[in-house]
Amino acid sequence: MSAAEQRQLLEDKILAKRQQIEFERTNLEESIVFAPENRENPEVMEETKNFDDPAQNVVETSDMSALKAAERELQELLRQLEGLQND
Repeated sequence: MSAAEQRQLLEDKILAKRQQIEFERTNLEESIVFAPENRENPEVMEETKNFDDPAQNVVETSDMSALKAAERELQELLRQLEGLQND
């Protein structure tokens, strides 16, 4: 495989990974915004609300982990592409 083909393949993978990350990030943001905890009746007594809990607690840990893993994979692909350009 030529260097140009390797570069094109990496660029395609990077584009796909960026799209995946954007999709997952949007899903997480929507999960936070539309979570039942964020749609409570404002008349509910303050004592029953969990104001100390950040909105991210609503998002499943596995979803957040998948997003972070995808971001790490993107960084690795970018490093590989940079390595090809330096050769």
